[in-house]
Amino acid sequence: MKKYSFKRYAGVTMALFGAAALSLLLFFALFRIDAIHKAFSHICKTLMPFIIGGVLAYVICPICNFFDNIYNKVFKFIKNEKKKKCLSNNLSVFTGLLIAILFIYFMIIVIIPNLVNSVIRLIQIIPDNVNKVIDFVQKFLNENETLMKYSENIIDKTYTFINDWLGYEFLGYAQGIASGVSTGVVNIIVVLFNVLIGFIVAAYLLTARKKLAKQGEMVVYSIFKKERAASVMEEIKYTDKVFSGFVNGKILDALVIALICFIALKIFTICNPGKEMMSEILIAFIVGIFNVIPFFGWYIAWFIGALLCLIVNPAQCLFFVIFNFILQQIDGNIIGPKILGNTTGISSFWVLFAILLFGDIWGFAGMLLGVPIFAVIYHLIKKWVFKRLQINGMENLSEEYEAEYPPNEREKKLES
Repeated sequence: MKKYSFKRYAGVTMALFGAAALSLLLFFALFRIDAIHKAFSHICKTLMPFIIGGVLAYVICPICNFFDNIYNKVFKFIKNEKKKKCLSNNLSVFTGLLIAILFIYFMIIVIIPNLVNSVIRLIQIIPDNVNKVIDFVQKFLNENETLMKYSENIIDKTYTFINDWLGYEFLGYAQGIASGVSTGVVNIIVVLFNVLIGFIVAAYLLTARKKLAKQGEMVVYSIFKKERAASVMEEIKYTDKVFSGFVNGKILDALVIALICFIALKIFTICNPGKEMMSEILIAFIVGIFNVIPFFGWYIAWFIGALLCLIVNPAQCLFFVIFNFILQQIDGNIIGPKILGNTTGISSFWVLFAILLFGDIWGFAGMLLGVPIFAVIYHLIKKWVFKRLQINGMENLSEEYEAEYPPNEREKKLES
C-alpha cells in the first residue's frame, strides 16, 4: 500500500514539475521570440542545400521507384539478387536525376529566353498603349467640363506629390535599388550553389532511400512500444501518401494544363496571321505556375493572363478568357480528378481555410503545402476524436457520422 502511494505521489510530483518546466520554456520562447526566429532562420540558411536536396529527392523519388521496378524486370537474368538490386537502384537514381536536369535545362534554354523576350516586348508596347489611353481620356474629359475641373485638381495634386517624392524620397530608393542589385547578384550565385549542392545531396538520399527508410523504422520501434510504434509508422505512411499524391499530382496537373493552354493559344495565333499576339509561352507558364496553388491559382492566372493579352491584342484576351474558363471546368471535372483524385480527403471549406492560414505564414510555399499539412492535422484530430468516443462508450456517434458522411474511395485508400 505504501509503495503504491509513493508511486502515485512521485508521478504527481513529476507531472507538476514537467508542467512548470514547460510553462517556463513557453514563457522564455515568447519572451525571446525574435532571437529564436533569427536563430531558426540562420539554421535554415546554413542547411539550405540539404533542404533543397531533400525536396528534390522527395519529388524525384516516385520517378526512381517507377524505373527501379522496370530495371528489376529488365535485369531478371542476373542471378545475384544483391547485385541486381544495386544495379537497378543506381540506374533508377541516375534516370530520375537525368529527367530532373533535362527538365531544368528545358526551362532555362527554351522557356526563360521566351519569357525575357516577352517581358521586353511588353515594356516596348506599354508606352504606346498608355498614350492611346491618355488620348482617349483627354478627349473624353474635353467633352465633359465638370469632369475636366475635377481631373485638373487631381492632376495638380498628383504632380505636386510626384515632384516632392522625386525631390526627397527617390534618391533614397535609388540607392537602395543600386545596393539591392549587387545583393541580388550575390543571392543568385548563392542560390545556384545551393541548387548544385542540393542535387548532390538528392543523389545520396535517393541512392540510400531504402536504407534510410529502414533506419527510420528501426528508430521508431526503438523509441516506442510495438503497438505505439506501429501506429506511428501508419501515420508516417499516411502523411507520405497525402504529400506525395498532392504535390506530385499538382505538378503533373500544372504541366498538362500549361501544355493544353500553350497549344490552344498557338492555334489561335496561327489562325490569325499577321496580328500581334502576347507570347503563348508566357501565358502558358503563368497558367501552369499558378495552377499549382489550389482554389485561388486559377483566378490569379486568369486575371494576369487576360490583362497581358488585353495590352497586346483584345481579341486574344477574349479568346483566353473564354478558353481558360472552359479549361478550368475540364480540369476541375476530368483532368484534376484523374491525376489527383481527392488526395487530401478534406472539404473545399477546409482547403480554403488551409490556403489562407498557411499562405499568410509561409507565402507561396504555404499556399502549396498548407493543404496537405492541414489534411494530416485533420486526419489526426478525426482519429483522436473517434478513439475518445470509443473509450467513452459513445462509438454510436462515430458510426452515425460514418453512415451519414461515408468516406470516398480515395480516403479509404489513404487509410489502408
